[in-house]
Amino acid sequence: MLNIPDTFFKEETRNGFLIPVPMKRAWAIQLTMLDRTLEIARKHGIRIWVDYGTLLGTVRHKGYIPWDDDIDVCVMRADYLNLMNYLKYELPDYCNVYSFYTDERCDQPKGFITNRSVIDIGTNPKESELTALYINCPYVAGLDLYPMDYVPADRNTRDYVKNLYIAAYSLAMNMEDYIASGEFEEYLSQLEGITGRKIKRDEHMKNSLWKLADSIAMMTKPQESGHVIWYPHLAMGQDRMLRKISWFKSTLIMPFEMLEVPVPEGYNDILTVCYTDKYMTPKRGGTAHGYPFYAEQERKIMLHNYLGKMKDIF
Repeated sequence: MLNIPDTFFKEETRNGFLIPVPMKRAWAIQLTMLDRTLEIARKHGIRIWVDYGTLLGTVRHKGYIPWDDDIDVCVMRADYLNLMNYLKYELPDYCNVYSFYTDERCDQPKGFITNRSVIDIGTNPKESELTALYINCPYVAGLDLYPMDYVPADRNTRDYVKNLYIAAYSLAMNMEDYIASGEFEEYLSQLEGITGRKIKRDEHMKNSLWKLADSIAMMTKPQESGHVIWYPHLAMGQDRMLRKISWFKSTLIMPFEMLEVPVPEGYNDILTVCYTDKYMTPKRGGTAHGYPFYAEQERKIMLHNYLGKMKDIF
């Protein structure tokens, strides 16, 4: 396991932002999972790099953005599927690798590599052992793994693939709403007719829809493209997130907390695309989820403890 100095776990203030001990422990778990993921990727010759907020933190802070609470890494699609399988079989058994291809429960178009399956609410000795192993931190924590796909260079082809992906993405993301409105079967039948793929109407239907969306994202060959993107950005109207393939020709190594992490050589262009050319000026912002990420997990632990005490009373 990654050797993290005791001083790391102390409460501290960075850029005027207080980072409490629970967040430091959560960071430590994420760093451990990142270290393990990078090690497995290197072992199998897979190009991997930190991205999004983690790339910004690497370049600007040499570690976490003080008000950030997750880790983002990316690989090209051809490596994504292989890496998911390597992680599933080479990480310790108590770790989890969530993706459409390794876990039927996954309903997000990216991977999530975690230190455990469930939070420790104090009733399972095995979970308590894991908590002790992970710096007395009971949370599920890890990193997001994003697959990058090629985007057609031809504008008409790009629009066609983009719209086709949006149709599949929307059906998968909002399946229950489409079913409730009575529109689901009509839209799915149209999508099946265009793609030539039949989706089974069973309990795995949402998973099949996500895999269909992924297959659309994988349609473009490298020689047909000049850019890559995580395709959900297109579905969310964030075409500005397109990255030139040339920005990924080689990889640099930079410090991130106590680790050394891979960074694309074109990191300046990537960060400018994501955060404008003023990215080196810290500007506190929100995360895609509620901060801190473990707030809901902590509420569940507190609720269980509270109900346990009430049971003792009655």
